[in-house]
Amino acid sequence: MIRATVCSVAAGLLALLPSSRATAQLTLTDNLTPDAERAPFVYEDLHNFARAFELLAAGGDSVGILQVEYFDKGSPGLGAFIWRYDLTPERLLAAIRQHPAEYAGISEKAAVLAAHEHVFRDAYAGLKRLVPDAAFTPTYFLVGAYRGIGSGSEEGPLITVEKESMESLRGGLVTMLIHEMVHMQQVQAIGLEKYRAIFGPEKSLLALTVREGIAEYYAYRVTGHMTQDEAQAFVREHERELWEEFQQEMLGSETGDWMWATPNNPAQPPHIAYVMGARITEAYYENAADKDEATREIMSVIDYPAFLERSGYAPPP
Repeated sequence: MIRATVCSVAAGLLALLPSSRATAQLTLTDNLTPDAERAPFVYEDLHNFARAFELLAAGGDSVGILQVEYFDKGSPGLGAFIWRYDLTPERLLAAIRQHPAEYAGISEKAAVLAAHEHVFRDAYAGLKRLVPDAAFTPTYFLVGAYRGIGSGSEEGPLITVEKESMESLRGGLVTMLIHEMVHMQQVQAIGLEKYRAIFGPEKSLLALTVREGIAEYYAYRVTGHMTQDEAQAFVREHERELWEEFQQEMLGSETGDWMWATPNNPAQPPHIAYVMGARITEAYYENAADKDEATREIMSVIDYPAFLERSGYAPPP
């Protein structure tokens, strides 16, 4: 599945990004729109980079060109990315020199993304049908130092494109975009301070599992895929035994083989906790009489043991 290793870091980004409104709850005045048709898709960083690449090809001061044309002109999304991933002109230049063909095609990729924006908007509209209170942040497309990144941020989803094939850009990013946009809904529902809390003293495997699982569940509802499709198949096959193991570890703060690491068992895909969380979320939703109210409760969950108990989740026999 596209970006199988990318969304392993997605949940933690909002816990780490600096902000002048760090404890504020995002509102519709913070560059949000409730209308999927008006959700901004930001390509300016790709266009700026394409111009910088042309100047690099002409033999200018490499680091200086990248600084002036790409970094200094960057969107708020690029600013968030630079801080979180410690992106520098020097690191970007090294990636360009190692993968020149991929970076030479950025202008074409920007055009493909723009031409297929309707696919992304349709997906956001699908999320709106499931989450009536949904409001959409801008979605930022950019380049980094040749790491396939798809993550949430305080500014909105951040998606790097240099490693993506044209085929994936035409539709394969949709599941990742929905996953990350669901995280934006969680922030709006509970505020940044509470969103970040589970990456500090309130951290637990269960909290992280539910947080990511909610995003996976709604991504699956919209697109028919999870960002972790391989993990989904594994969990379905081994759900009962995994659940027994998970219960022993879920209140601890260690994520172990469950997410964000290569499992010790070579047969186990990474990030299976995402799917475990989706299964818990599914049970909560399906057992609720009022589906819209259930969705509001799902997006605003902060008591994760209570959420698990109310879900009625149990693995199949």
